[in-house]
Amino acid sequence: MVSIEQVLKQNPNVRFAAVIGPGGKVLKGGMRADTKSLEPASKAEQLYLQWTTMHRMGHDWNRYLGRRSFLLDKRERVNIYTFNVDNDHILLVSTDPMSTNNLGDEILEMIARGQSVLGKSTRKSKT
Repeated sequence: MVSIEQVLKQNPNVRFAAVIGPGGKVLKGGMRADTKSLEPASKAEQLYLQWTTMHRMGHDWNRYLGRRSFLLDKRERVNIYTFNVDNDHILLVSTDPMSTNNLGDEILEMIARGQSVLGKSTRKSKT
């Protein structure tokens, strides 16, 4: 089972990894030890809510374009990835600025293997 700790260990450039609920609340995870947040603590929940909303905005296009794998927003100071965990949660991962690499695909593979950051299997049972 994938844990937030495994996501943080996935790449030394990962700064933050957390499961975010529909209301923008961090349910599990957080900042890597010894890493300082770039945004003020008073703005964090607002930021998470915006990312959750932005990630979900594309759902209307799924029937035409297919399900979104992940979003990557490359910024000057940070790269921000969002992944679908299930219909109600996203996995938000931020990294130090780096060239586009396989990190997004590697995390997608963990999720696809049924390994869950929520602590339960995401695979549907075949019973």
